[in-house]
Amino acid sequence: MMLAPPGLGKTHIAIALAYEAAIQGKDVLFTTAPDLIDGLYAAIADGSVKNKLRSLAKLDLIVIDELGYVPMDDTTGNHLFQLVANAYDRQSLIVTSNRPFEEWGALFPNPTLVSVTLDRLLHHAFVFTFSGERYRMKGGNASL
Repeated sequence: MMLAPPGLGKTHIAIALAYEAAIQGKDVLFTTAPDLIDGLYAAIADGSVKNKLRSLAKLDLIVIDELGYVPMDDTTGNHLFQLVANAYDRQSLIVTSNRPFEEWGALFPNPTLVSVTLDRLLHHAFVFTFSGERYRMKGGNASL
């Protein structure tokens, strides 16, 4: 888990870790949370969601970037929980988020889903919290 405001390097580090895992022969998926959610909805629409979750469960590492930018509905929250539950103690997950855990209640429509998802994500996890000046704001090249 990597938590920080935007612009502090979470995605860059997650990409580097995924790349290194792939170099070592691991099966890796790097996806943004919005793309994952869209993919799950497409799988629901065509009736292949169970197959989609099974194929994700076969990977060695899943990187979910940008969790927190897009809120989820009940269906998406439930399927994200299923992905996390399937991965629990079987495969590696890296999740980046711009929100501290205290704000995850705003992401999930159901407080129970927040609790059980975080329970599985955080058990045996390393949590890295970044702070500092946003990278894109350094060097005087930024304009707001």
